[in-house]
Amino acid sequence: MKKKIFGILLCISMAVILVGGCSSTNTSSAGKSEEKTVINIGTSSVSKDLAESGKKALEDMGYKVEIKVFDDYVLPNDALAEGTLDANFYQHEPYMNNYNKSHGTNIIMLEPKLYNYYTGLYSVKADSIEDLPNGGAVGIAQDAANISVQLKQLQEAGIITLSDKPAAGDFYTVADIVKNPHNYDFVQSDHVKYKNMDDYTIVIGTSNTMAEAGVDPTKHLLKKFVDQDLTQGICVLAQNKDTKWAKDIMTAYTSKEAIANVPASSGFEYAGK
Repeated sequence: MKKKIFGILLCISMAVILVGGCSSTNTSSAGKSEEKTVINIGTSSVSKDLAESGKKALEDMGYKVEIKVFDDYVLPNDALAEGTLDANFYQHEPYMNNYNKSHGTNIIMLEPKLYNYYTGLYSVKADSIEDLPNGGAVGIAQDAANISVQLKQLQEAGIITLSDKPAAGDFYTVADIVKNPHNYDFVQSDHVKYKNMDDYTIVIGTSNTMAEAGVDPTKHLLKKFVDQDLTQGICVLAQNKDTKWAKDIMTAYTSKEAIANVPASSGFEYAGK
């Protein structure tokens, strides 16, 4: 009986030691997560310049920084939610909020928001909107949402007049143009139009996608449309927003060195102050 009692007590003692050891290990791991030395940042090909801009400044703080470029706009958020990325830098807040709503995630954008891209009205056939010739083609987007936005911007520029509301659905189409005084044709086209501006009287598109196509978005620019709601910023999981490494990311990416690494030809403009 004494041997049996002794055996039970021995097992209990060993269990306590093991639990204590596990607790100590977990505490140590938690400490190491705060003292992160490697930071993985995801981005899209369009926003690669933004993600690369603060890399050196962050590395100068002692971190190893790895930038992963995705060809898909969903995957950088998937990877962030799964924990294979620490942060991403490629999206605006409306897109982030929609992703959170659709996936039940809690991704947040760190403050301040950092860069704006813009929609530009371009022409190689005139130096101003007033000097645009009559006739010819206007190169617009291919998808319904962007076509609607661009038609409203063309109206804002005084080039066309739209009906009070779309005839069908939520988006304006070319069929909703009620005044076209210059007799333009509206041609849906992909990024190739940026490299073939001679084929168009006007091209309308976003500065960042133009830069990705290898065309300087600051040239032949007649009018710029900036939507402050679409400012891009660095995103992390909400649980990590107050960590030292997240704060260090923002210090690095808002540094003068980082801002200087994003030229106007990239299609992005610094929005911070």
